[in-house]
Amino acid sequence: MPSRSLAELRETAKETLEKYTSTSNWYAFNTYDVLGNPSEPLSPADVLMANLLSLKLSAPEVIPLFTEGLEDAQKLRAALDHALETFKDAPAFESFSDIESLEACVAPLAAANTASIAMPKWTAVTVSKVLHRRAPQIVPIIDSRVRKFYGVTSPAKVRRALWHDLRNEIDWLAPLAAAQETPDGRAMSVLRLADILIWMAETK
Repeated sequence: MPSRSLAELRETAKETLEKYTSTSNWYAFNTYDVLGNPSEPLSPADVLMANLLSLKLSAPEVIPLFTEGLEDAQKLRAALDHALETFKDAPAFESFSDIESLEACVAPLAAANTASIAMPKWTAVTVSKVLHRRAPQIVPIIDSRVRKFYGVTSPAKVRRALWHDLRNEIDWLAPLAAAQETPDGRAMSVLRLADILIWMAETK
């Protein structure tokens, strides 16, 4: 698969962002991008909100996480909660000066991804869409469209490609993201902007 770059999307990026964030269009921005309380542990609503990004989680995939026990579901929730606590004050994805430091910071993602394997309908994609909403500055969404865009498959390779791309294009990505408020009044993260631009480009 050939690798693409966000540089290709620069000319239409502002128009694309306006389209995705418009309250008149049926995109996920005005629902999924409402953060909630960042100091709270994972809630059932946090998990279900990821369905707004084309997941199909239902009661069997959500309820067990929030019951008592030491089974696979509770281990996954513990891994997700640990990731959220770790990422609460994490720097922005693109701010790391080298990929090794970034990978060290996002290590809890690997634990959550491993814990998700034993759970039906849970994958690394699910984990990324659940955690990105609560930690949009550091957790990238890694789904089929992002993998296709960068021409790689493993989460680590996607993060590497995305990190290099954001660093190379930060001069126009950062001001565009900073100018866009989320529905609850925060500045959009560069990582969220990149995902929107890639998703819209790969959906055409």
